[in-house]
Amino acid sequence: MMGGHISLSSVEVRLSGRSILAVKDMQIRQGEFVGIIGTNGAGKTTFLKVCCGLIKPARGIVKLDGRDMAGLNAWSKANVRKHIGYIPQAAEYNAELPFTLRELVSMGRASVKPLLSPLNRVDYEIVDNWIDRLDLSERRSQTFRSLSGGEQQKALIARAMAQDPEILMLDEPCSNLDFNWKYQITEIIEQLHSESKITILMVSHETNLLPEGCKRAILLHEGGILADGDIEDVLDPNSLEKAYRCRIDVLKLAGRRYTVNKS
Repeated sequence: MMGGHISLSSVEVRLSGRSILAVKDMQIRQGEFVGIIGTNGAGKTTFLKVCCGLIKPARGIVKLDGRDMAGLNAWSKANVRKHIGYIPQAAEYNAELPFTLRELVSMGRASVKPLLSPLNRVDYEIVDNWIDRLDLSERRSQTFRSLSGGEQQKALIARAMAQDPEILMLDEPCSNLDFNWKYQITEIIEQLHSESKITILMVSHETNLLPEGCKRAILLHEGGILADGDIEDVLDPNSLEKAYRCRIDVLKLAGRRYTVNKS
């Protein structure tokens, strides 16, 4: 089993001859809740994919619990990924696939089973438990594409949690959701962290969607780390203004941090 610790050393990702992500040294400790913020094109999605082994850097070392991902064969790397629940941006998931909600969540459980092994009674109990915990019981037989945007996001979280992950990575989990659903989803994510103590990396454009349990933030800018540390320090107007190139004020209300353009 993994423990949920991630380390990056002298990592660089290149695309079409240019550097799109460069991280000199970073440690993400087991059980941390880390918010990843930055402008469009700052490297947030690339950062997540590097951390979970979906992208191989041009140079540098990425380790999960001390194991160098580049040094693992395909089989070993796949086994490591079984313990990572990765939820991509909505645009990366084909909502038109004709699966029921229960079938979708079952895929998460199937991903941790030996190849071609069928799900057993215990597996389906885990699947149904996550469907119930996320208040989707009445939707279990509906197709994924018939669900609302918020229900689809819940279903993807249930699928990831059915893997029994030790690391959960979410890329803009609240994009394209209305006000109420955004807060429902972030409350679910915070509760998962509080109850399970798993490592969580969450990309968000909106700082107010990083819940109170998120104690660390990483601010990316043009593929580099502009700030990394306590969320109160990172969400400082001076740092944010360098990244977003506008005058910014930060307001805290009910445990949430709101960024406001002062121009």
